[in-house]
Amino acid sequence: MSEPSPVVYLLHGDDEYNIAQEVAKLEAKLGDHALREANTTSLDGRSFNLDDLVSVVSPMPFMTKRRLVILSHPLARLEGKEAKAKFFNKQKLTKDREKIIENFEKVPLTTALVLVEHKLLTSDWERKKGNLHWLERWAESNRERVYVKAFPLPKGNMGGWIQNRATQESGQFTHEAAGRLAELVGDDTLLADQEIRKLLDYADYKRPVEKEDVDLLTPDSSQADIFAMVDALGMRDGEKASLLLQRLLEQQEHGYIFAMVIRQFRLLLLVREILDEGVGEDELAAKLGFLRVKKWMSRKLIPQARRFSLPVLEEIFHRLLNLDEDVKSGLIPVDLALQIFVSSLTNLSHYHLTSR
Repeated sequence: MSEPSPVVYLLHGDDEYNIAQEVAKLEAKLGDHALREANTTSLDGRSFNLDDLVSVVSPMPFMTKRRLVILSHPLARLEGKEAKAKFFNKQKLTKDREKIIENFEKVPLTTALVLVEHKLLTSDWERKKGNLHWLERWAESNRERVYVKAFPLPKGNMGGWIQNRATQESGQFTHEAAGRLAELVGDDTLLADQEIRKLLDYADYKRPVEKEDVDLLTPDSSQADIFAMVDALGMRDGEKASLLLQRLLEQQEHGYIFAMVIRQFRLLLLVREILDEGVGEDELAAKLGFLRVKKWMSRKLIPQARRFSLPVLEEIFHRLLNLDEDVKSGLIPVDLALQIFVSSLTNLSHYHLTSR
């Protein structure tokens, strides 16, 4: 007799590509496209109220054994509340945390609840001391119902990850090309995957991608321009931000620019969260180092994050996600989405925050 499938899947880590692949495997088990669409619900914890979770997971599946409910950022609203309360103990169970676990434990066998957290819940050094994050500790103690898997980024070997990914796509990267692309995309595996496929297409899968190909299609100047554009947005300099955006649109693939802008604001949101914990810049830089953010990026991210409040960065990131959904649904072209984004931010009077 086979063991029952898990009811809750806790997927956490900063390797967004492999998390997305894991979720895709779960979706594929539902059957064809029509069945997947009828039996899959996607939620964002930054806007979804977990008190409503039971009503979402309770309906019976349609022509499949189980439904799939995917909840990204499941702890976002709780963490925002705890940040305001200056509560940072990641191990202790509070009443709010107990209530969240209670909701997760009410998921019926006819539903698979997938919790996607795009960061490692427990760092390596905390794990060595036995200090598991409270949610991971709950998952580990309920293995009969909960499947938990960490997806850390490749430590110091992004080039190797790129070469392996290219092999999976039946292509090849030279060592030099993989190293160069790793320099340009940093630790963003979703962006790396997009660039890998673009470069393999360019090489027509008939030869290895060379460093010269990467330099041609993924020039280093784009990152600098995006930093400059974000800085202009922080200063509410709409004319400069629009000019920099236009330059990027002329030089780069539009989807790549959009992915980089999303990545930039995701990093700024992370930095702002750490700043609001009241830590000093040295400690902040150390935390960013643990997250494998390069030092030169840290030096640029910290002053930029100070230009925005946390609620404003959350609002900006939410706008980007909505635009991203519109782009992927074919409702709006990428270049227009970027122009709307820049225009809407520079015309808002409430989002600018003076450095402090």
